[in-house]
Amino acid sequence: MYETSIAARSPVGMVRTFYSDVAQRVSKAYATLSPGHRQIADFILKNATEAATMNNVELATRCQVSTATATRFARAIGFASFADFRESQINAMRNDLSHANKLSREIDSAASHFDLVRNGLEQDLSNLHATSSGLDEGTCTRAVDLILKSDRVFAFGAGLSQHAIGVLMHGLEPYCRGNATNIGPMGNGNTAIRRVLHCTENDLVITCSLPHYSADTIEITQIARQKGASVICITDRPTSPLTKHAHEIFYAHSNRRLLPNSITSAVAIAEGIIAAVANRRTEGLAVYRTLDARHSLGTKQAE
Repeated sequence: MYETSIAARSPVGMVRTFYSDVAQRVSKAYATLSPGHRQIADFILKNATEAATMNNVELATRCQVSTATATRFARAIGFASFADFRESQINAMRNDLSHANKLSREIDSAASHFDLVRNGLEQDLSNLHATSSGLDEGTCTRAVDLILKSDRVFAFGAGLSQHAIGVLMHGLEPYCRGNATNIGPMGNGNTAIRRVLHCTENDLVITCSLPHYSADTIEITQIARQKGASVICITDRPTSPLTKHAHEIFYAHSNRRLLPNSITSAVAIAEGIIAAVANRRTEGLAVYRTLDARHSLGTKQAE
């Protein structure tokens, strides 16, 4: 997972491969750690990405130890402070997710252009299959109900994710009485945050983020939850920092070689949500009838 790995033997005698500076320190210190610190160590080695996003209180709660134990763990494995320990984890995660590193591992000069295009399609088919297999019926039902009952729907995505959000809001708008707004294209994160600060418990905020997770998207999701709005997130995995703030979560598998991410599954989820809403709220048909009539008139005038 990370660029440096070492083989180490666990206390039960099984050989495991540990990664990153934190993991190497844990491996070396494991035999001398207290039971509480070993609980933290085991969790970090199995959940490196999730652990990197946690402060000392969150890590303590997740590992069922005291906050003081979590704080002292950093020193027990050789860091000067918990802040240094956490920064090391975050840097390792960033390096692992780096597109440059990923690209350097995946480049194949012998592959033909045809092979690369076809392999990309096959990777997306695999992502779609995994996304479909992991889709939860309860999540779909509750998410569509939230869209149907909310007074206003706001949505935000940054980077590639803004395109998935754009598809979603373009499709939802006719069925939301004009109260579905994509707050991403309006400007930077500050502009979007200004809109979300006006949210109430009658509103819904939908966000989408894939690695690297957008700091703006995380903050907007958190603020929406704090303001009492309902929150739906589209992201790639349970360890995504968006999940802790969401009421409902759709997991869109996004793995692609030679690319940072693929938004194919996220777009497919967006289109599925649109179809489910359209199936329950037929008032959007009037909008499309008007647009169809306008198109027909324009065609006749052109003739």
